[in-house]
Amino acid sequence: MRLHATLAPVRDAKALREFAQRDWAAAERSKELYWRDWKRQHGPAAGIRVADELRRQVLAMRPDWPLEREREEDLAMHLRLIEVIRRVPPRPR
Repeated sequence: MRLHATLAPVRDAKALREFAQRDWAAAERSKELYWRDWKRQHGPAAGIRVADELRRQVLAMRPDWPLEREREEDLAMHLRLIEVIRRVPPRPR
């Protein structure tokens, strides 16, 4: 499926401009606050359940996921992150 083939033509240019000109910083802050409060209310286990639901959804759409190449890229990213974290000096106590 090609993305451009599924999109309808823009019918309301003004609405599109208004959408693009929204206060995205305020939206980002609101989202941060929402998820901070959600995590406090539901705890870490709920986050793991949400992640598992997302994983199951992807598997329903892509049973072959992740591909070997994607696994290798993911591992490489984690290894880079571990190295960056190791370089952070310990916090003084």
